[in-house]
Amino acid sequence: MKPMEFLQQSKPKCVLFFAVGGGGDIASATMLALAIRRLGIKAYVASVAWERFVIDPIPGPIRFEEIVGSKQLGEYSMLVDSGVWAVRGGRKVVFQAVNTSKALGEPVPIVDLYGGVLGVEKGLQEILNYYGCDTIVSVDVGGDILATGFEEELWSPLADFIGLAVTAKLSGIVAIHSPGADGELPQEYILKRIAMVAEKGGYLWARGVTREDIEVLKHLLNYVESEASKVTLYAYSGLYGAIELRKGSRKTFISPLNLLTFFLNAKIVAELNPVVSALNNAKSLEQARMALNRLGIFTELNLEEEIYKLLQNGVEITGEVLIDIKHRFKKKVSKG
Repeated sequence: MKPMEFLQQSKPKCVLFFAVGGGGDIASATMLALAIRRLGIKAYVASVAWERFVIDPIPGPIRFEEIVGSKQLGEYSMLVDSGVWAVRGGRKVVFQAVNTSKALGEPVPIVDLYGGVLGVEKGLQEILNYYGCDTIVSVDVGGDILATGFEEELWSPLADFIGLAVTAKLSGIVAIHSPGADGELPQEYILKRIAMVAEKGGYLWARGVTREDIEVLKHLLNYVESEASKVTLYAYSGLYGAIELRKGSRKTFISPLNLLTFFLNAKIVAELNPVVSALNNAKSLEQARMALNRLGIFTELNLEEEIYKLLQNGVEITGEVLIDIKHRFKKKVSKG
């Protein structure tokens, strides 16, 4: 597969849009997939099953064996539809890929993050083969996938970096939708990293949302929970300025830049990441997490494990608590 320059060269046969970080990123990935469908190109959406703690307080992604009613595609992939759910800690959890299936009226494939980079690569290849797709576009809302891993503002590099490693291996494309929308890396920093990719020849295309996209996204967000994907709607309505996200633990600045998606060569994005090569041979999520922790990098899995301990002790999770967890654990991993 060769990275495509959208609409500038020959059209791909079929495109798989992969919501690389899990959670609500699938709403924006689906919006983009449906936009490509309107051009007459086959397009599908896939995701990982990893929910934010407010949806699923059990740490880590949802395991395949916890999912009820799905259809196994391969060793590391499965199809979910509107009737599927997971059982986590004795609770029923309806995750965002299922909600997307409800909105679309069609099954949605997911891959198993517990397989690490090698497992996700196999899972995505299984999905590509199932649909007959020749191109993969990994969608990240906000742009954390462009991080180095050492940024003070970074909260959730693990799923993104696994996804980046895999997308580069598959000669795919990274799509940065709505720069800075997730309240992690500042918008201007994301733009700087995009410029670095462009300097290496990795810029492919930029696309602004259309009125049709907005109607699609509104429909999706009636089903899918996503603070970051809502930022696109705010920007479209003319909102300009800072808002708080994630219980006040983060802020994002909304501007017309949140209406854009930047398409980049994944191999070049990976080349500019100083740590992603340490994950290339990870056969499990735990191996990938430990590789980042050894480098002094805090991950979303570390955060969720600390949150769960506090919830078990009846502690209310506020924005201040989240920030305290992050600072304490960053100190811990920086000391090895």
